[in-house]
Amino acid sequence: MSSTPPTERPVPYVRFPHGSFECTVVSDGILEMGAARVNFPTANPEDIDALLTVHYLPTENVRLNQNVLIVNTGDQLIQFDSGVGIDPELGRGFFGPKTGQAIPNLRASGIDPADIDIVAITHTHPDHVWGLVDAEGTPLYPNASIAVSREDFEYWTDLSRIDSAPNEHMKDHFRGAHKNLMPYADSGRIIWVRDGSEIAPGITAVATPGHSPGHIVYKVESDGDTMITWGDLCHHQVLLLQHPEWGFQFDYEQKAATAQRWRIYDLVESNRYSVLAYHFPFPGLGHLKKDGGGYAWLPSEIELRLPPETIALLAH
Repeated sequence: MSSTPPTERPVPYVRFPHGSFECTVVSDGILEMGAARVNFPTANPEDIDALLTVHYLPTENVRLNQNVLIVNTGDQLIQFDSGVGIDPELGRGFFGPKTGQAIPNLRASGIDPADIDIVAITHTHPDHVWGLVDAEGTPLYPNASIAVSREDFEYWTDLSRIDSAPNEHMKDHFRGAHKNLMPYADSGRIIWVRDGSEIAPGITAVATPGHSPGHIVYKVESDGDTMITWGDLCHHQVLLLQHPEWGFQFDYEQKAATAQRWRIYDLVESNRYSVLAYHFPFPGLGHLKKDGGGYAWLPSEIELRLPPETIALLAH
């Protein structure tokens, strides 16, 4: 029997159709975040513990998946975000061995990183852009352009902000964004994205500043089907759907982030759009339903592809 893979799941990727598009979600692994009451600030931390307990979820170790979406439009391969990467100092070395799996899982799914045309960035935090280059700074997507908002790019790649950062982790936010984005910028491979920008036919940016200065969610439309891939608009399938106002500890401007959550939740639910949630349980595909004063997460059923050793066993 083969050993358990680093992602702690037997299937590191899934595929599903979206209109005429073929979608693949690969896992970059799981972020172990510690106590929920620290990560989701509120005046009453006991309320967080109580809500998690009701939903049979741990209170002391919040686990956030990293679900990297790749959309095959027929003409282009568009990837959304890149995970934490493999840099021993800024990537897997910081976030742990359960992370930094996007590239091998991408290859396992049959997709060569060299075939990616655009990596569309929701925002330039570590778990979204630190997977763009290797430890030496060489682009891992050698033929891709990077779609990113100018606001996020200019803020997080500005190394002059390091001196005023409150701690070493936040200093690394700037170092990591600069290291991962500048090789693409220096070679002229940046696509500036703003509200309403169409980065490819059927894929449109929706500006949602709040969690970061230039946070973007993307609307993916094909044959009448619409999906929102929302990055860090919402980190948790219970806490921030039931209570958007609780926010996340790394929200750049919490009031603005909360307002964007309410806006996009209503857009998704009222139009019956599907959602690809970057940090929800793998693979992060589902719908929203109004539930009391908030929303409930309804995960979509996806037929998982079995690993080769299981297929061989069933064949016999």
